[in-house]
Amino acid sequence: MLSLTCNIHRQSSYLVEDIPDLPDRLQDYVNKGVLQKNIPGIILRDLGVEVSLSSIKKIMKKCDVKTVRKSALSDIEKGMEILKVTEDDPLGRWGCRSIQEKLALQGTHVNRDFIMRYRQLDNPDTAKSRHPATRKVHSSGLTSAGPNEEQCFDGHKKILLQMGIGIYGVNDKFSRMELALIAVPNARDSMLPPAVYLRIAQKLGGIPLTTTSDKGSEVGKLISLVRALRAKYQPFISEAEIPSHAAVKSTKNITRERAWRPLYSRDLTNILHTYRIGQGDAGFNPHDDFHAGLARWVWAKIVQVRLDALLEENKYHRIRKQKKILLPSGARRIDLFESPEEYGGKNMLISVPATDLDWLSAEYDDPALFRFGTEEEVTLYTDLYQAIGTPELVPANGWAIFTDMVSLHLSRLDEVEEAEYA
Repeated sequence: MLSLTCNIHRQSSYLVEDIPDLPDRLQDYVNKGVLQKNIPGIILRDLGVEVSLSSIKKIMKKCDVKTVRKSALSDIEKGMEILKVTEDDPLGRWGCRSIQEKLALQGTHVNRDFIMRYRQLDNPDTAKSRHPATRKVHSSGLTSAGPNEEQCFDGHKKILLQMGIGIYGVNDKFSRMELALIAVPNARDSMLPPAVYLRIAQKLGGIPLTTTSDKGSEVGKLISLVRALRAKYQPFISEAEIPSHAAVKSTKNITRERAWRPLYSRDLTNILHTYRIGQGDAGFNPHDDFHAGLARWVWAKIVQVRLDALLEENKYHRIRKQKKILLPSGARRIDLFESPEEYGGKNMLISVPATDLDWLSAEYDDPALFRFGTEEEVTLYTDLYQAIGTPELVPANGWAIFTDMVSLHLSRLDEVEEAEYA
């Protein structure tokens, strides 16, 4: 925790009394990519206290708040931190900006130029392939009036098909913020879209004005649900005027489809790479039912942990300023979502009573939609995992966790067999 005994200018001394954890809050804001000029507004929004920008700068300086310019790290230490965070990127798919944001969320601040130079020395081919000049320019033209005007849904079963794991994702169009990223056993189950839709609605306290998904039989229940809810809680907007749901070709579900490629190319391919190369040493037998079920459960857990981290990182990613697009840019996604008025938008959420959402969730949200295995199998896997000490669920540990759980399971079976013969 940052010290509160730092020598703050008299003009700002009252702030420490009013906000005892202000230095820690400032560090948290910096870690999450808040620009210094925006901090006073966020403090006012969060705490209802007015703090001038000059006071913020003095407090940050006196209390040694870590920033890119004031990281308190040597070049060697910065390099070690870069190597540490990129251990989860064996294929070299992360760009310098992505690495910078991941480091910042851990409290380590390194500028992008240093990361670029370091990677050019450590891995020239990777640095070249991730240079901004090599990126493709996307066409523009998407528009949105504000967050929750349109939520974009899609399930993807192909990106981790070999592992038997699907991904279901939802984006807000205005902010491009991920609202859900969930590892699922069957991304094409017709009950999955309404279950995810209601989970998001419970979290936000309401429903979006419209939803969009790919065409397919699996969205039938979602369409019925969103139409019924909007007709009840926003009856003044007709389906003819603004449809509550649009089922389009995948090439037209642009907000969601654009999010799949970086998710797969930067993160999920790294997990898939580690999964593939470790099977032999782990003694994995895909034709053994116990092996197949256990491996799927373990790696689904690992994938979900990574998805949860990406969901958090996505909030604080700053969309670079782009003059030629119609959607807002030059801000963090969470700021676009939570403070749309500052960027020319308006929150379009339709409020729905929590009791109604809870009732609907009890009907639609079946735990089996998100469970990898039967109830009995998951109980067994969970017990084995806890028995080996609940090691960290990261790709590098995946097959070691699997082998330890298999060994423990076989030893338990041997004990039972010996007891039966005794």
